Amino acid sequence: MPERGHRVYSTQRIRLSKNIEAPLKYVYDWSTDYRSDDWILSSRRPHPQFRVVKLSPRRLLRIRLTPTSGPDPEVAVDVIRLSPPDAWHTDQIDEEDREAVDYQLTALGPRRTRLDLLVTERWLIPKHLSRAETRQRLNGAWNRYVPQIEARYRSGRPAKG
Repeated sequence: MPERGHRVYSTQRIRLSKNIEAPLKYVYDWSTDYRSDDWILSSRRPHPQFRVVKLSPRRLLRIRLTPTSGPDPEVAVDVIRLSPPDAWHTDQIDEEDREAVDYQLTALGPRRTRLDLLVTERWLIPKHLSRAETRQRLNGAWNRYVPQIEARYRSGRPAKG
């Protein structure tokens, strides 16, 4: 349980890049297709539930509820701002931290895209992940996502839905 108040115990800024063998538009569409079944992509156990509220064509609200051993789930809220065709931003609020992520896509050719992330993590609890652990968590997530994007693209399936 976090300490009372809004004290920030640590701020971490991490840059991460991934090359993806798929066109920029496909990567953008896949990455910004926020849906209630996104739990399929999660490595968390037990799997979280997602609720997505489309506020406007370029604004979304995503709520993540993760079951716990107690009566109340962990809750995280993402406020997402889309900037098509190649960028989006997420502000995440949960009980342990505040995370802001800027995503930027760059075409490296007709079927190759680079994704650059700039993550600012503000920890509200004294016992939190180190910068190296946060980087490892982010890398692990995108190391799972990239092959899924590429496989879906190669199979000819649409990026959304």
